[in-house]
Amino acid sequence: MRIWIFQSGEPLPTDSGELRPMRAINLSNALTEKGHQVVLWSSDFDHFTKKHRTGRNSVIKHGQNLEIRLIKSKGYRSHISFSRLFDHAQLAWNLCREMKGVEVPDIAFVGYPPIEPAWVMTRRLKRLGVPVQLDVKDAWPEVLVRGFPNITKPFAKLILFPYFILMKQTFRNCSGISAPTTTFLDWALAQINRKRNAMDIVTPLTSQIIDIPVEDEDSARAWWESKLQLNTEIFRASFVGTFNSAFDFSPIVYAAEAHPNYQFVLAGDGPQFSNIKDKCKSMTNVFFPGWISVSQARVLYKHSDVLLAPLLDLPDFNMSIQNKFYDAMAQGIPIVTSIKGVARKFIEENRIGYLYENSPIASLSDCLKNIELQSEEKNLRSKKAKEVYAQQFTFEKVYGDLVAHLAQISNKL
Repeated sequence: MRIWIFQSGEPLPTDSGELRPMRAINLSNALTEKGHQVVLWSSDFDHFTKKHRTGRNSVIKHGQNLEIRLIKSKGYRSHISFSRLFDHAQLAWNLCREMKGVEVPDIAFVGYPPIEPAWVMTRRLKRLGVPVQLDVKDAWPEVLVRGFPNITKPFAKLILFPYFILMKQTFRNCSGISAPTTTFLDWALAQINRKRNAMDIVTPLTSQIIDIPVEDEDSARAWWESKLQLNTEIFRASFVGTFNSAFDFSPIVYAAEAHPNYQFVLAGDGPQFSNIKDKCKSMTNVFFPGWISVSQARVLYKHSDVLLAPLLDLPDFNMSIQNKFYDAMAQGIPIVTSIKGVARKFIEENRIGYLYENSPIASLSDCLKNIELQSEEKNLRSKKAKEVYAQQFTFEKVYGDLVAHLAQISNKL
C-alpha cells in the first residue's frame, strides 16, 4: 500500500534531539514496519522550536519505505495569531503546487487542523478518486475563536466565518474520520449531519513507549539528583508540559503554599511560565527545571506520586483524552486533573486517577492531602492505570488497528 500522511505542527523522524512521538511519527513507524510505502507531508516550519527545518521545499528519504516532503511557509511566533493563519494559508498554497506530479497514493491520512492544508489535500484527492481518512484532533476553528477576549468573540466568529465553511467542506470531502474519542468523532460528524459508517474510527492519542538506554537513564537520574533529592519519602506532585492558556495553575500554587512539606515539580516552558514562577518565588518546595528530555521525564515519573493535569473546562478538551493521560497510565502513575467530560468519566469508571475542581481553589490541596493519607489506594490506582493501558492503549493495539483499517479502506474503494 502506498499512503500519504499529512501532519503539521508535530515532530518529524528527521528532527534532532529526543522526540516525543505524535501521530506523524507513530503512524509512519507502524506503516513502514508492515512494509507499506509512506510519503509524509509536513511543514518545513517546526511548530515547537519556531525555526525552519531547511528553509525551502525539500524531499528527504528516511529509511527504505519513508519519504518526507517538507513544504515551505513563513512561520509564526505565537500559537494563536493572525501570522499563524497566514502561515497556514501559505502552507496550503505551496502544498497544492507541490502535490502536482507526485505519484498518487492508494489512500491518504490527513491531519486536521490546520484547516487550509487539510482542505487542499482532501479536495484534490477526492477529485482523483483517492480515499482519505481525516484525523480530527482539535475543534478548529472554534479553538481560534476561544483565543479572543469575550467581548470580541462575536466579531471573531464573523471574521473567521470562511474557516467554518472550509471545515465543513473538508469533513465532507473525506471518506472517513478518525478522532481520539467517540465523543469527538460524534462532534465531527454532527458538523456535516452525517451518521457514523464503516470508514470512521476512534484512534486514541497514545504513543509508542521508547526504550531508554541504561546510560541515558543513569545520566537523567544524576541530572535530577543535582537538583532534587529523588530517593526520599517526600510526597511529590509533578507537571510536565507547556505553560499555556489551556491550564489553570492557580490551584497548584495554592496547594504548594498550603503544603510546604510536599514537593511540586513543574517542568516545561511557555507563555505562563514567568508568571507562575514569579508567584512561587518565595516557596522552597516548588521547582521549575524548564524543558526536560524524554529520559528525564521518565525518571521524574518514577519518582512522583501523582502527575498533575490542571486543564481548564474547555469544550474541545472535554471531548477528548489528552496524551498526558496515556503517558501517566503507561508509567503507572495516577493522574490528578480538573478535566470534565470524557476523560473525567474514564478516570472515574476505571479508578486510575483523582479529580478536583478548579473552584474552589482549595479543592486540589484537599485532594492531594487525601492521596497522601491513602497510600494503599494510590498504589491500587497506579496498578489499575498500567493494566488499563496494557489492555486498551498500547502502540501495538492502537496503531495496529489503524493500519488494518486504512488497508481495508484502500482495498474497498
